[in-house]
Amino acid sequence: MAANTSRGNWSNRLEFLFSCIGVTVGLGNIWRFPYICYKNGGGAFLIPYFLFLVIIGSPGVFLQFTYAQYSNLGPGKVWECCPLFKGVGYGMMTLTAVLGLYYTVIISWTLYYFGMSFSSTIPWSTCDNHWNTRLCFARTMGNYNDTGNFTIQANYLNSTLNTYANGSLLKTPPEEFWEKNVLELTESIQTLGTVRWPLLLCGLVTSVIIFLCLIRGIHTSGKVMYVMATVPYIFLITLLVRGLTLPGSLQGLRYYMVWVDGATQTIYSLGLPSSALIALASHNKFHNNMYRDAIFITICDAFTSWFAGCVVFVTLGYMADQTNLSIKEVVDQGPGVAFIVYPEALATLKFPQLWSAIFFLVLFTVGLDSQVVHIQLLYIGLTDSWPKIFGRNKLLTVAGIISVSTLIGIIFTTQGGMYVVQLMDWYLSSISLMVLVGTEVTALAWVYGADRLYNDIEAMIGYKPTKLWMLLWKFIMPILYACLWLVGVINHQPVAYGSTPYPGWSIGIGWIIALLPLIPIPLTVLITLKRQKGSLRQRLSQSLKPTREWQPADSSRQNSSEVQMKLNENNDDPI
Repeated sequence: MAANTSRGNWSNRLEFLFSCIGVTVGLGNIWRFPYICYKNGGGAFLIPYFLFLVIIGSPGVFLQFTYAQYSNLGPGKVWECCPLFKGVGYGMMTLTAVLGLYYTVIISWTLYYFGMSFSSTIPWSTCDNHWNTRLCFARTMGNYNDTGNFTIQANYLNSTLNTYANGSLLKTPPEEFWEKNVLELTESIQTLGTVRWPLLLCGLVTSVIIFLCLIRGIHTSGKVMYVMATVPYIFLITLLVRGLTLPGSLQGLRYYMVWVDGATQTIYSLGLPSSALIALASHNKFHNNMYRDAIFITICDAFTSWFAGCVVFVTLGYMADQTNLSIKEVVDQGPGVAFIVYPEALATLKFPQLWSAIFFLVLFTVGLDSQVVHIQLLYIGLTDSWPKIFGRNKLLTVAGIISVSTLIGIIFTTQGGMYVVQLMDWYLSSISLMVLVGTEVTALAWVYGADRLYNDIEAMIGYKPTKLWMLLWKFIMPILYACLWLVGVINHQPVAYGSTPYPGWSIGIGWIIALLPLIPIPLTVLITLKRQKGSLRQRLSQSLKPTREWQPADSSRQNSSEVQMKLNENNDDPI
């Protein structure tokens, strides 16, 4: 086999690193990590988080970089190294495809907020808009004093709280803007309502931008990532510096400075089950030092999660100080941090339009670069697996993937679309994540062989790494994944949107979504065994060996690889 040069390689190492940063540093780093950190005890959570980063994160990234770079094959084809487990690659692609369906609408929310940030009066700062109800309560209602700080009108606060049962029925302006303007939320998933045209338009704009980023494959996406992966850091630093000048900011930082949640966040943040890193590493040059890159990407992702938490909590500390509330009463989870609590705090600053625009531009860019890689991953997977169908016209294939995703994604832009987003996100991450990554590491370490992986690594970087990685791949990671999956199943709760339960039929659909990424695994096992010849034992034995298509991307090493293949064929059955 040729060295896959037709697939293209990164122009330089930085393009690869920035692309990896783009996909690992996503929206979850900004709105998921800070909440999970706070919920699990603040600084205490950082201990298990960094522990799992060492024993799961780094070895997981290193493993995916290794076998993808060695072969220059994407997630749909890379399992030629162990064809019985091809379903793992297809399962990861399925998970990414489903995730990409609703990820675009999340990005469109940030774009909508970004546009609304330029209003003369921030629309989520007051109760004077046409969508507001009599239960709207601006807890940040006040004025700037002589020192430039924002002060709450205590009399208004107390009288309003007393009127409505100590605030139990009240909604803040950002909450009403989110539910009644952005989403126009219906009462339940059973009533989807009509399409929210502004969100659909934002989604179309996002799709066009993604297409332009991929118009020449990795040659354009790599250059784009220079900007999209670095701009968020500049703006986050700006927001942090501004936040530290506010009263109460250090209080928020102290609250911030959280076990199952630590491991799950590590896997979730690095995107190991999505196979995005596999797709990106498949475009590396053969002798790229992916050992060094894996450690760098892991550290960068951890730092960004921690740093984004600092940015969020200094502002939440200011919010708590200004409203005379505790951090516990201010903090929220998931999208609530990004679209309700944080915008509420920014609306109280001088020049709120500027700070709001910066914040939502950060969210837009970190979401966009992740989605660019998601689409790129699907393109690589499809063209590697079925080159005669999808590889003839690359531009048409990319446009087709984006168009199908956009059309199916219209359901998420309806008035009840948030319920569908919540349903898919809840069940997509409930079961399949741990099964996919657990099967991946077990098959590679035990079936393909950890020793063979070490030989592949030596061929690429010139030396074998410490045996610690082998220990993690063969024993620690499979056991941890199994335990985490079991704990997740035992602790699983039916999905709910706030206090609104989901009907039984929708939960049934949720379980179908949960199992969807796992269906390719048994399906490809049956197909692979059927294609082999001989007894069941012989078929199974052949399905566990690398095929002739599994070759090092470096053509100078392919002869020695072919010799090894012949030796493998002459070996006794491994079972």
